Amino acid sequence: MIMRFRQQAFLFIALLLTSGSLLLSSLAHAGAGVPLKPYRATYGIVRDGLAAEVTRELHHSGENQWTLKDSARILFARFSESVIVKYNGVDVVPLEYTYQQSPGDRKDQVIRYDWGKKRASFSLDSGTRHADLKVPSYDKLSYQIQLRLDLLAGQLQTPKTYHLVDRGRHKQYRVEKIGEQTISAGKRQIHTVKLRQTTAGKDRETFIWVAPDLDFLIVRMERNEDDEQIQMQLKSVNLDIAAF
Repeated sequence: MIMRFRQQAFLFIALLLTSGSLLLSSLAHAGAGVPLKPYRATYGIVRDGLAAEVTRELHHSGENQWTLKDSARILFARFSESVIVKYNGVDVVPLEYTYQQSPGDRKDQVIRYDWGKKRASFSLDSGTRHADLKVPSYDKLSYQIQLRLDLLAGQLQTPKTYHLVDRGRHKQYRVEKIGEQTISAGKRQIHTVKLRQTTAGKDRETFIWVAPDLDFLIVRMERNEDDEQIQMQLKSVNLDIAAF
């Protein structure tokens, strides 16, 4: 049970937020004119009574280049997940995604994107896989970067589908706005927009609450899976626009 929690909890964390991109003329200009800001946020996650704390950080790591990293420790296990992206104010273009956990490496993965050839290579514990890339394509972290940019740019007034690659396979996330809600986070009441994310071919829903006053930072997530519920909530954040 603990191992299953560790693996699925951190994969769930990968559904979070933020942004990056490279100039490719063939990409749609979904996030045009939206600036990125570095930040650091802490989230609490609970599943079946087991709790963990996740730290997420976005920082500028080179010319038009940004790095988003999640890190967590659950009991004796450590996890890290990161993505390097290019962003020039137009769209996110992922360059390299990494997931690592210890002990054990069954879920470890490195994705390297070759946009010139429109192919991605996946380094897994079972060997190397390859997959053709659609433009645009994302992994679990860069997708959340683009989602936040689209919200900032007002591009999610109607449902939108995002194409992802993971472990050599393709998947699609459909995201739609389903309402607005004021939620409690500590002693603070936060106005949020509630989103629903579904995965093509799977009977599973993830609900995401984002805060317009915090540049659409995710403040809560919930997912029902096999009659179990995973919950994640923002505990603290430090960014240019606010300290929480």
